[in-house]
Amino acid sequence: MFKKEMKKLISILLLLGFSLVLYSQTEPILKIGLIADPQYQDTPSVGDRFYRESLWKLEEAIDTMNYYQVNLIQNLGDIINAEWRSFDSIIRVYNNIDPGIENYHLLGNHDFSVDPSRLGDILETLSMPDFYYSYVRNGWRFIVLDATDVSYYSNPLHNYDNDIIDTYYKRIEGKQNHNDWNGAIGKEQQAWLNSELKKAELLDQTVILFSHMTLRPEHATNLWNSEEIIDLIENSPNVVAFISGHRHEGAYDYKNGIHYIGISGMLNTKINTYGILEIYHNKLILKGYGNLQEMSLDIDVEKSPGSP
Repeated sequence: MFKKEMKKLISILLLLGFSLVLYSQTEPILKIGLIADPQYQDTPSVGDRFYRESLWKLEEAIDTMNYYQVNLIQNLGDIINAEWRSFDSIIRVYNNIDPGIENYHLLGNHDFSVDPSRLGDILETLSMPDFYYSYVRNGWRFIVLDATDVSYYSNPLHNYDNDIIDTYYKRIEGKQNHNDWNGAIGKEQQAWLNSELKKAELLDQTVILFSHMTLRPEHATNLWNSEEIIDLIENSPNVVAFISGHRHEGAYDYKNGIHYIGISGMLNTKINTYGILEIYHNKLILKGYGNLQEMSLDIDVEKSPGSP
């Protein structure tokens, strides 16, 4: 009788263990809420730019992300359209994020459309550690770039020599991205990015990059020095995705093992658009809400943490 009970107990424990293994393989490593280009301002709509509507859309996005208990929320820039008081309304919405869900921002060109005397307050207002930074979660390194680094609109804050800005801008004359509302990633930030990629390689960490401006495919919203940054990241064996805003209709490209994902702008829809990125060992699943298309993207398992 005792032997039968023991065998039954062992069978139950084995079955439970097997079930736990299966469960762990189907649960994402991380869930990341993604928001791009709300461009909120208390002003009437113009064409397909619904400035006031972005407030309730952002509330809906955060409610959804709270409900699904994402691990963190990453804003991809242009959280306001203009005016410093727009930040006040946005921050009140962000204060509804559940405790325990981390919240990260990066800057877009419209975030600088405020009184120049307030530019020095932007980082503190958005609780940003710096203009560019990184964080590591569960063996994944997330690199947050400052695409507004070298630009005409941000220079009252960064104080680059105007010749440096002009050089980047004139170098792409005649190309689609020759627009003064774009920008470049400067030499100091490039050196920092290179060191972050080296750290990830040394520590066997998979890398996802976040940026306001795009890199691929070729488009009017690309960084002024997109080719320099592409060379950096496509020569890194650990990068699996580059996720950006700025291109309001969204975009997708795949090159040299990297998924280039453009999240469509919240501003330009009567319904909504935002996403939750689920990260697995061998794939990324972007769950789209509103106008954002759902995507399932395979990744090279050799780039995942702990791979041989």
